Amino acid sequence: MSQEKDFYKKSPLQTIGEEQTQNPYTELLVLKAHHDIVRFLVQLDDYRFASAGDDGIVVVWNAQTGEKLLELNGHTQKITAIITFPSLESCEEKNQLILTASADRTVIVWDGDTTRQVQRISCFQSTVKCLTVLQRLDVWLSGGNDLCVW
Repeated sequence: MSQEKDFYKKSPLQTIGEEQTQNPYTELLVLKAHHDIVRFLVQLDDYRFASAGDDGIVVVWNAQTGEKLLELNGHTQKITAIITFPSLESCEEKNQLILTASADRTVIVWDGDTTRQVQRISCFQSTVKCLTVLQRLDVWLSGGNDLCVW
């Protein structure tokens, strides 16, 4: 009986505050911007990351502050893949690019520093399910019913 009383006195949960010890598995912030399930997180650089999911929106965040930096709107259905790609040698600007695929059968190439769409590709016969980058060759690949090299 006394063990039960001790169990209820010593709760394993702590609230975030000064008395809480540093624990890498403790939730520090809850970031809100999406209206549906977030399925993807990608690192853009040492301080920024992007989230994407079933609402068709990509949000770029400051990882240190939790501030929403950009919201990328362009897809009409859920996002099915996301990847980062350093801009091609042939591009004048040397910005980080974000590629997103969607159930709307499009892939959008975004400038990672603005909300600008660099390119929109809509020639797919089915949903693109995966994206990958072969940086050394300056190409990216999309996979769905077809496997394409771009």
